[in-house]
Amino acid sequence: MRDLICPKFCAYYKPDREEAEKCLAFELLWAWGAWKPELAPALTQAASAPHSYPVSPGAAGHFLDRICSRCAFRAHGCDFAAGGEAAAPCGGWRALAYLLEAGHISGADLAAAWERFLMEGYLRLAEHVSLRYLETPHLYDRLADELYEVNEAGFVWLARSNGATPGLAGLADREFLDFLLGEALLAIAAAPAPRRLTWRPSPLPSLRYLELMLTERCNLRCRHCYLGEAGEQELPLAAVLQTLQEFQEMQGLRVLFSGGEPLLYRHWEELNRQLPDFDLRLVLLSNGLLLTDDVIRELKVHEVQLSLDGLETGHDLVRGKGTWAKTVDRLAALQQAGVEVSVATMIHRGNAAELEEMSRWLQELGVREWNLDIPCLSGRLADHQDLCLDPAQAAVYLELGFGGSAHGATGDFACGRHLAAVLPHGTVAKCGLYGHRPLGRLEEGLETCWLRLPHLHLSDLECAPCAYVHDCRGGCRFRAGGGLAPDPVMCARYGVDPTTFRR
Repeated sequence: MRDLICPKFCAYYKPDREEAEKCLAFELLWAWGAWKPELAPALTQAASAPHSYPVSPGAAGHFLDRICSRCAFRAHGCDFAAGGEAAAPCGGWRALAYLLEAGHISGADLAAAWERFLMEGYLRLAEHVSLRYLETPHLYDRLADELYEVNEAGFVWLARSNGATPGLAGLADREFLDFLLGEALLAIAAAPAPRRLTWRPSPLPSLRYLELMLTERCNLRCRHCYLGEAGEQELPLAAVLQTLQEFQEMQGLRVLFSGGEPLLYRHWEELNRQLPDFDLRLVLLSNGLLLTDDVIRELKVHEVQLSLDGLETGHDLVRGKGTWAKTVDRLAALQQAGVEVSVATMIHRGNAAELEEMSRWLQELGVREWNLDIPCLSGRLADHQDLCLDPAQAAVYLELGFGGSAHGATGDFACGRHLAAVLPHGTVAKCGLYGHRPLGRLEEGLETCWLRLPHLHLSDLECAPCAYVHDCRGGCRFRAGGGLAPDPVMCARYGVDPTTFRR
């Protein structure tokens, strides 16, 4: 059936490419062909005809649209989904459309075949989805960066959805099953398609987000860099790979590759080649200047976060003349290549007047998210304090950001509840600002170091009585002086006088 449908009906067929998952319409038709052998001769006759096959089969179209909307493949590699209305559907869709239009099957036949396929097919978690047992059980969609909490019974059922057991659909709550299919979290195969599913309870609290600072090397000398002067230290490749494996086993979700400039990491090409081995969301933090077309073509990450510190005037003021235009050019190249792009911006005196226009511009570009922050007085910024805005002036611009990914805290705890960083010299810390307070070294193991991190309860903060403490979670502890005092930026954001809480 594959040799009949794919090369004859599919505009995207590549004979040398074997997908781990196939289009749902194809899988349905493959199973249906086994139940109804007369479908194969009808398709053989159609495939030899000189005409093209319909994209919209009239009144029966809604049946096919329902199948398409439940296809896990549309989330990772579907040319039809990526191309929009102008693109042709997959070969399975077009073959079913022909059978409907030619009268070989009816809409009622298709609906009945779908129900049989659903009940008899092999369910498997989609390739981009993983089991994660954090404080409670979850599914993690690393393409969408979405975390779905499930109950224990649902988790046990999902752990069996490994593509090797037929008939699992009959054991599931139908509403739950329809949700999983509609969110592209679950795939259905006509034949066994085994996938190894592993999980273990995470440490408590769970470490969900990890910044790997691969190298101290950098090709810029930004005036506001919190790290100060660049160095030459780097993490050994073996240590990086081991850390990624351990982080995955600890039920980690998202990795941020940073530096310095991570593309200057001496082992970047080899690391990049091995990234698909990990069930993690992979984000590259870059100034963008080294993202040549060749580098972009080979990228194995899900997202690139570019540093854009304003429009041209504001950005070039802190990063160097001409850097804005080059970074924006690379932003366009990434999007053209289908790589998701986010933007990080530090608010400073030279870009404040540009930020409202920048917000409109980035949304028009379709940037995934825009993270704005106010730099801490550290590193090179200490020598350029003229760039610093008063917190009351700067905080108003934080509201302009959009689409922010969570990486902070849960429950009644301050920032960093689920975040850690690995520095280029091999130490593990709360974040890159806390290199002076290491939790240990990588040689001891990531989990060993993580379990040493003290977690600050909101009730311990000086500002615990504040009505907004659960909204700001005490803000940045480094910016607050590293102790229990309020973060002046967050106080300004919520219109609170920080001196109110002095003990």
